[in-house]
Amino acid sequence: MITLRRWCVPSRGHTGNRYGFTLVELLVVIAIIGVLVGLLLPAVQSAREAARRISCANNLRQFGLAVHNYENGRQRLPPIGMQASSQWAFSVQSLILPFVEEASLQSLVNFAEPLMLGAGGSQTLNPVQAQPAATVVQMFLCPSDGGPTAYQENTATWAPTNYMVNIGSGWTTALRAITNPNDGVFWYLSDLSLAAVRDGTSHTMLSAEAVRGAADDLSGPRPVADRDRYYAQLGGGPPGAGTDNAAACDGASTWHGRRGTAWLWGREFSTCFNAAHTPNADAPDCSRSGAGAFKAASRHPGGVQSVFLDGSTRFISDGIGLAVWQAAATRSGSETDRLP
Repeated sequence: MITLRRWCVPSRGHTGNRYGFTLVELLVVIAIIGVLVGLLLPAVQSAREAARRISCANNLRQFGLAVHNYENGRQRLPPIGMQASSQWAFSVQSLILPFVEEASLQSLVNFAEPLMLGAGGSQTLNPVQAQPAATVVQMFLCPSDGGPTAYQENTATWAPTNYMVNIGSGWTTALRAITNPNDGVFWYLSDLSLAAVRDGTSHTMLSAEAVRGAADDLSGPRPVADRDRYYAQLGGGPPGAGTDNAAACDGASTWHGRRGTAWLWGREFSTCFNAAHTPNADAPDCSRSGAGAFKAASRHPGGVQSVFLDGSTRFISDGIGLAVWQAAATRSGSETDRLP
C-alpha cells in the first residue's frame, strides 16, 4: 500500500504544509502501472482478435447467402469461367456481386469479353476489365489479415480476396486442376445443382479463407519470414505433377507471393482452395502448370473460418485430421469421417 508522506517546504510568503511523493514512491507507482499495462495489453489484443474473427465469420456468412441467392435464381451453383480457359476464368466471386450489394461493380465487368489476353505466363489483363479488377471489395477481405490490398500482376492492378471456393479434396494430383471436374464444388464451367451434393449441404464446404500473398516473387530456398504468404512454383510439366511430393515442394527455388491476389480472376491460386493439406499446415502451397495444393489458412490463432453449402459458418481447428478435412471438401464421397 502506498502512503503519502507529509513534508514541508518553506517558501516566501507561505507557511502551510505541502504533500507529495518521495522519489522511491514515484518509481514504485510507475512500476505498478507498467505491470498493469502488461497484464491488460494481451486481453485488449485478444478482444480485438475476437471482434475480427466475428467480422470474418460474418463475411463468409454473406458469401454463403449470396451463393444461395444465385442458385435460387438459376437452380445451379455459380461456375468458374465463361469458357474453359484461364482467359475467360471469371471467378465465382464476380458472379455473386449483385447479392452482396455490389451490382454497380458487376456492371463494370464485361463478361462478353475475355478477362485476360494472350496465353500462358504472358497473359495480360484485358483493359476493359481494369476498373473492376482494381476495385477493393471489403467483404472479400478478412480483417485479421494485414496483407496487401492491391497487387501488381500481369501489367495491371488487382484487388485481392481472402475467401476461396472449394475445388475438392486434392488428395490426388489429377484432382488438383480446375480445368476438369473434381470431387469438390467448383471448376471451369461447373454446373452443379444442390441436389448433386449427395453428402449433404451441411457436410460440404463452400468456401474457406486463405492468407493473402506477399505481392512479390522470390528465388532461392523457402522464405522464413511470412512463409505462409508464398507458394512453391515447380518447373514445367503436367498440371499438378509432383505437387504431392513434400520434399520437392519444400525444396523449390521459385516462390510466388500471389495467393488471393485477384478476386476477379478464378484461378486456383487467386480464388480457390483444396484440402490437400490441413488448415495452416506448415507444408507449402505448391503449383505446377496451373494446378497444385492450395490450402486454407488464416491469421486467426488456432484455425480457419469456413462456410458450408447450407450457409452455416464454422471455425475449423488446425488439429483436424486430414481424412475428416478432405471429407468436408467432397460433395459425394460418402465418407464416414465427418466434422462433428
